[in-house]
Amino acid sequence: MNGHREPLRPTRRRVLQWGALSVGVGALSACGGNGTSTQPTGAGATESSSAPSTPTSIANAQQAAELVAGVASQAADAGSYGIGGALIVNATGEVLQTMPNRVIERVNPASAGIAGETFTSDPTAHGERQLVYWYLANRESLGLPDAAQLTVVTSLDPCVMCTGALLTAGLNAATVSRDTFSGINFNNTGTFASLPSGPRELAAGSFGYYAVDPNRAYQGAPGLPFADTTMTREVFERCRNLYQDSAGKVRDTRKNTGTDPSDLRDPATEPTATPVIEAFRKVYPEAFNVKIADFRTPDAQVRAVLEDLVANTPGAANAVAFIDPFGNLVVAAADSPDNPAAPAFLPVAANYSTTRFGLINDPATVQIAQQTLTSPKFGTFVFLYAPNPGDTTTVETLGAYGSTVEGALPQTNPSNFQFFNPPTSGTVDELLAEIAVLPPLYSSLVEISPQQVAG
Repeated sequence: MNGHREPLRPTRRRVLQWGALSVGVGALSACGGNGTSTQPTGAGATESSSAPSTPTSIANAQQAAELVAGVASQAADAGSYGIGGALIVNATGEVLQTMPNRVIERVNPASAGIAGETFTSDPTAHGERQLVYWYLANRESLGLPDAAQLTVVTSLDPCVMCTGALLTAGLNAATVSRDTFSGINFNNTGTFASLPSGPRELAAGSFGYYAVDPNRAYQGAPGLPFADTTMTREVFERCRNLYQDSAGKVRDTRKNTGTDPSDLRDPATEPTATPVIEAFRKVYPEAFNVKIADFRTPDAQVRAVLEDLVANTPGAANAVAFIDPFGNLVVAAADSPDNPAAPAFLPVAANYSTTRFGLINDPATVQIAQQTLTSPKFGTFVFLYAPNPGDTTTVETLGAYGSTVEGALPQTNPSNFQFFNPPTSGTVDELLAEIAVLPPLYSSLVEISPQQVAG
């Protein structure tokens, strides 16, 4: 890979360049620390003038690994997890789009008290998940190939959320480095035993792990692009180290973004919190219109909201609400009718976090945001129906939940994940059994524990 970029042809490639900027996955709002914007690159986005060139196509595992290592470097430089991905065409190696992880972004230096620091922007903004959404948003309008003809190359083994999204969309996945804590192949067996039978079979037929010269053989689905080629240990270790070196910094950042609710003011009753309420009503018009006595015991008001969302959203089977520590229903959403890989939990988690980040990032609202908002682990997520065991969207939901709360729940709030009704397919016991064998982040650290609403 020599960094040479061919002129864009007046065909689908140029359309891709225009299209990516219209679906909300263009430039990151964070900067790489040197004043230049860090952006998704490739056929689907414009490049920063100082960013390394992205090849128009790749021809082997080494080039694929070098490509995503560069994208992972962008993520690490922006203060997020050092992980990156690229969407390529299997038959030609054409690079359609690249995406860095952007869970964390740098805060506006003008925000008093946190100048130059980083903050959680969107816990669902992993590179692979973003690539899935980009593909689903553009496949028809841009005439993209069928999902089975495409592969997401990623610098790190996909987490549970990204695995669920990839399997739901039908995209293949090729991995450079492995992750023994949250990666779907955490035990390195390639059997995907942590997945239920249906998703497990899909992963076995569509996920692969590139060979490392000279002592790691290729593992996984035989039909993936470049499965018969190798990468050097140098680029393998580069991808691994980019993640490991950045992960500690990110976790320290996230530890400091959740103020104990006892030190907060209720935004619904705080006279100066009007900008907070207005910001959330831009993403969810009914924000702060429902208040319950105890955030840990959702009531009939919340249930009615979720039932209305499902009834009024064509094709939706479930809905989720987030209730803050003061009992305010802040965000709610149903399954997306336009995106099969957007089960209700993901827009709820993303909308809460991105709205909070926007308030923190604005010098005019940073103080009141810090005084009234905290990590979602201190509130309650409540589902109308428990996720259906065995569904790829349930895999995605469980992973997104783990990424959102990230660590152990506060001892004062063990009921952060609740549901009104049992699954519409399968049982709660089957769901709990599915959770019990997930990678350690989800089963041991977060200890995902869905609980039915009391009463």
